[in-house]
Amino acid sequence: MIDVVLCASGSDEVRIVHDLAVDRGRTARVVRRCADLAETLAVVSAGIGDVVLLDVSVRGLGREPLATLLRDAAVVGLWDERAGEQTSLGLRHVVPASAPIEEILAALVAATDSGDEATDWVQEASDAAMGAGSDGRLVVVWGPGGAPGRTTVAVNLAAEAAAGGHETTLVDADTYGPSLSQVLGVLDEAPGLVAACRAHDRDTLDEETLGSLLPLVQPGLRLLSGIGVPARWAEVRSSSLDGVWQALARRGELVIADVGAVLEEDEELSYDTAAPQRNAATLSAVAAADAVIAVTSADPVSITRLLRDHARLEELGAGELHLVVNRVGPPISGDQVRELLRGRLEPASLHLLPDDPVACRTAIWDGALLAESAPRSPLRRALRELALSPALLGSALAPVEPAR
Repeated sequence: MIDVVLCASGSDEVRIVHDLAVDRGRTARVVRRCADLAETLAVVSAGIGDVVLLDVSVRGLGREPLATLLRDAAVVGLWDERAGEQTSLGLRHVVPASAPIEEILAALVAATDSGDEATDWVQEASDAAMGAGSDGRLVVVWGPGGAPGRTTVAVNLAAEAAAGGHETTLVDADTYGPSLSQVLGVLDEAPGLVAACRAHDRDTLDEETLGSLLPLVQPGLRLLSGIGVPARWAEVRSSSLDGVWQALARRGELVIADVGAVLEEDEELSYDTAAPQRNAATLSAVAAADAVIAVTSADPVSITRLLRDHARLEELGAGELHLVVNRVGPPISGDQVRELLRGRLEPASLHLLPDDPVACRTAIWDGALLAESAPRSPLRRALRELALSPALLGSALAPVEPAR
């Protein structure tokens, strides 16, 4: 006898319960009728039921809840033809909600016999939706707390790389202070990262959907805007973000992600069950990155914070680490800063950016890039040189000599 946890709605639920109750073969029985996804998750986690018969259009359903269900039971999806366009979320066993009870029973038996693993259904559907493509390069711009200039560096590196002929996508993945739309002067801001995570969670993040979330802000440069209001951080989970990075990589472009400073695993430390992480975007991006550009200010406080966080970066897998020291100027020379850092760290490269507060303030007030507001400034020239170097582009794409 197969114990079924049912989460359906309307006449379909009533019919399925009735048909299973009068089934002469007594192959399966409904042991719990759930009103929503939350109740279904609670029932299954309590060890009730062998298989979940679930409406795939139920509110809140996505990859992460499905993975949670599949850890404790098999899952069969119910597809409602009247609901219009929807996704099967990669489930192996999906039947029409109006199917005869014999077809539903066959799916229940097949699901319980196959012993599906929670991860078996995830990647296959995503690959099919996105299609094959060349891998891009993900570069994460990170820095310790204290505003060392992460966003200024990230946005201008992306703009200079695009101006240098490299198709570039800039991602605002800072869940504490998202600001790239404002820095770029984008008036119609939408929470693009939230929409991308939601589409991936629903298995609808295909090439067309992703392209619609990446407006062109200047030739060769596209923007995936951030979460908008910082309070929406819980809507971007690590499992969804991992899929977003993969989807962006399949476009075969340079991807630059501006992330927050905190590297702690936060909520997972204090919950026995799965919980959203405020720092998921940063942790996911650093773990998936081909290179991490660590930005620090040329002052003792910022450099000390960088040195303390370096070990955590290595734990997260940031193998190719490039250091950028921002706001270099009197009273300490660049050579002194270089000597100090090279004596304690072994980065893949080390770059110094001159202190140019007037150019930065002018750019931020105008919602412009340094290339637009201060094209001849020393800071802009230094950022352009960094943008066309192997640190950002990788050895395969970087020119032999940086542009002047």
